[in-house]
Amino acid sequence: MKHINPENPIGHRWIAVSRDLEPLGFVFDTKVCIEGAGDLSGVWCVNDRMNARWEHRIDFLVNETRKGGYWKNVKITLIEE
Repeated sequence: MKHINPENPIGHRWIAVSRDLEPLGFVFDTKVCIEGAGDLSGVWCVNDRMNARWEHRIDFLVNETRKGGYWKNVKITLIEE
């Protein structure tokens, strides 16, 4: 049970992943490096899963004021610890 700081949700650096990515290792508390997503590139942590209708997707936890985005050729790499 994690709580989101409503004052700064992007500060958590959390993402949700589509369920088809889970067998590839993108499971809760896994750190990933995201490249090619502009200012959202960097290290993020998987802390949510998306509705089953979505495939091959991630969703960034950001402030409500931020508009949605769509990127192509984004590279997501698991960070081994």
